[in-house]
Amino acid sequence: MLKGSKQKTFFVLILLVVVLFILENFGVMGFLESPAQKVFRPIQLGFYKTGQDVANFVATVKGIGALRERESNLALENAKLLAENARLKKLTEENKLLREQLGAKIVAKDLIAANVIGTDPLFSSEEFLLDRGKTDGVKEDSLVVLKDILIGQIRTVHNSTSVVRLLTDPESKIAAITEGGAKGILEGEFGSGLTLAKVAQTDTLQEGQIVFTLGEAGFPRGLVLGKINKVQKNPAELFQKAAVEPLVAFKSLELVFISK
Repeated sequence: MLKGSKQKTFFVLILLVVVLFILENFGVMGFLESPAQKVFRPIQLGFYKTGQDVANFVATVKGIGALRERESNLALENAKLLAENARLKKLTEENKLLREQLGAKIVAKDLIAANVIGTDPLFSSEEFLLDRGKTDGVKEDSLVVLKDILIGQIRTVHNSTSVVRLLTDPESKIAAITEGGAKGILEGEFGSGLTLAKVAQTDTLQEGQIVFTLGEAGFPRGLVLGKINKVQKNPAELFQKAAVEPLVAFKSLELVFISK
């Protein structure tokens, strides 16, 4: 009896599957869609759209990140190229100065090229720190020049660095002569100034005249010191004087030469 009941149930299930298959193929099942499916379909669609939006947002963020990375790499490469071009330009300028220095007529050819590496807080603004010292053969009182222009004189020497006192230092005093033959003393002044002092009233000073070393106290004759830009003559005084302007801006120097 039980066995017959099971067979009957199995037969009913088979028949039901066949009927459902036929209804599905003829499109009848769409009418049997449950109310729950109709209610949740918009929600499912919303989740689907939201998922698509999130995926698109993530893809956009990744794209922006990749773009920024490429821009960063390009900026880095550009910076490297600029630095290399600046280095080559500086090297070209230094080589040009070296060639011009070799053509200088007054100073000796046995020179030490030195880079200006700044100033020390303990020094005045009229002194430079150079990257050459005792190990390079630098000695105290050596002259510092650029072509035939006198820049200053070595004041202190360390093992690998040295300090140059510029012409504009108040302690700097050099016997000088103008291209017109007027003699005097070139003195440094605070504020990067130069004054040709102790010039006889009978001598002629003119604006634009070049001032040279006279050739005393260890200085060779004929090094350029500067150019007169203002004459100060008072007949009531024993001497006249003139303001002198250096031919190069000392503060902009990067490479100079030290005589051995």
